[in-house]
Amino acid sequence: MKIIRNKIQAMAENDSFLTKKTLKRDNLILLLCLSFFIFIPPFLKFPELNNLIFDILLSLLIITGITSLKFRKEKFIRLSYFGLLTVILIWTNFFIDSPITNLVTFIVLILFLIYITYSMIYNVARNEKITPILVLNAINSYLLMGIIGSFLFILSNFGYKFIFGISNETINFGYTNDPIYFDYIYFGFITLTTVGYGDATPAVPLTKSIAMFVSLSGQLYLAILVAMLVGKFLSKSKS
Repeated sequence: MKIIRNKIQAMAENDSFLTKKTLKRDNLILLLCLSFFIFIPPFLKFPELNNLIFDILLSLLIITGITSLKFRKEKFIRLSYFGLLTVILIWTNFFIDSPITNLVTFIVLILFLIYITYSMIYNVARNEKITPILVLNAINSYLLMGIIGSFLFILSNFGYKFIFGISNETINFGYTNDPIYFDYIYFGFITLTTVGYGDATPAVPLTKSIAMFVSLSGQLYLAILVAMLVGKFLSKSKS
């Protein structure tokens, strides 16, 4: 633990650790991880392999999420410990896989991702200059919103089963009776983009509320943040 603490402290104090080059690299890795969440699961036929790849991608997502933005020293240290706790919970849940570990892991994971997404959106909003890193932040934050929405649906399913003892799924997947993580990610992104094919629908009031929140968030993001990016680009072109 002392070695990890010293390593985090050294990274926080090293000004050359998060250069423009490394920020761009880590944002690209984060984008790659987020893309894998969407495109890789359909090709994984074995549930055990699916869960292993899912947890590996989550761990990479957390690490690159921390290093994809330039935080102040104190905030970087706190966020690194938060990320470390999240990764430990993810792999504890992989080996134990109990209702309580599922619930705690996804609560902590969602809180971590919300903070990273908020930081990225704030970075995009406050910067006046359009850069490749800023564009990557904008893309990654939108994809993270889809992942957060997906995890909220998964959490609601765990919560209903653990708290109320309900065995039924909180989302009706018309094409399967045994949904996997990918099905929730699919539903999360379909909801975020307000496509709504109708092959999966919320089954309880909680998931209906989450669906409304996710779809509104997606529309507000596109309406406000994309408009801000276009405005910045146009002002840069005029100058």
